[in-house]
Amino acid sequence: MSRVKSSTSSEISTQQIVWAAIAWAVVSLMFYLFLSAPTEVTPAIKPQGCINVVKDFTFRPNWYRSGTYIFQTVAIAASGLLCLRNWRSPKILNGRTVWLGLGLGILSWGIGNLIFGYLDFQYQSGLIGAGAKGATDLVSTFPSIADIFFTATYAFLAWGMAMSVIGRRLNLYPKQWAIVGGVGFVGIAMAAYVTFGVGGAITEDQYTGKILNTVYALGDIWLLIVATILLLAFWGGKAAQSWRLLGSAGISMFLSDLWFNYSINSSEPCKPYQSGEPTEFFWILAFLLWGMAAALEFDLSSKPTARSRRN
Repeated sequence: MSRVKSSTSSEISTQQIVWAAIAWAVVSLMFYLFLSAPTEVTPAIKPQGCINVVKDFTFRPNWYRSGTYIFQTVAIAASGLLCLRNWRSPKILNGRTVWLGLGLGILSWGIGNLIFGYLDFQYQSGLIGAGAKGATDLVSTFPSIADIFFTATYAFLAWGMAMSVIGRRLNLYPKQWAIVGGVGFVGIAMAAYVTFGVGGAITEDQYTGKILNTVYALGDIWLLIVATILLLAFWGGKAAQSWRLLGSAGISMFLSDLWFNYSINSSEPCKPYQSGEPTEFFWILAFLLWGMAAALEFDLSSKPTARSRRN
């Protein structure tokens, strides 16, 4: 009787986590779609390097940008802790290193994102405060100290996602491997164009940023390839839901990172990048999917029938 109650309680808890994640995703999406348009206007801004004063520069208000970081941080914290719970749980008989890598990667991304957010606010404040005098000595948002944590994120995520397929029996048909190869080729082409084809020639002080963009692009391509393998290998079956969610999260992360790199590379001194693009929602979606995957895997591993089957 106690086992039944324990299983029911765990199942309800998992359902609550899943529904909370879905609700957070919906609210976040509405926030980005309906409130992301720049609305505030400052009379005159002259970023360093601009020849003429940029008049009537429109930017996203601070309350909106603060909201985006809140939505991201909550999703990151919850998902990271859920992944680490799986790593620490003795109920997870297989793949605990998967959740360790994902948990560390997600939390590392969260720390980097908070640092980036602080620098982002400092940059825009300096841009606006300078006015017609010209904004000099602005805080650099990319590259910055936040990229140390973002680089660690890709190392941890690449490791965690790799462990999700290494050692598993992936009975993919030749046609499915062809799909993986095709997706990988398209991903490489898109990442190469965004990294090297957008923005034109780079200056000497942009080399570090270009190297970081290349590292991020390689990490994204790896996530995309592993995500495709997971989706094809575990398509169908309730026991494989968590692994399908892992694959979906990898694709979502690839899309959001790709657009961010495009926005950074296509920005200009007189038209700087502004955070809060609607495509940032895919970051939130990726973290929520990882969190839901962790919750479902924990619930499945808590059931005696599932544990005996995995043994």
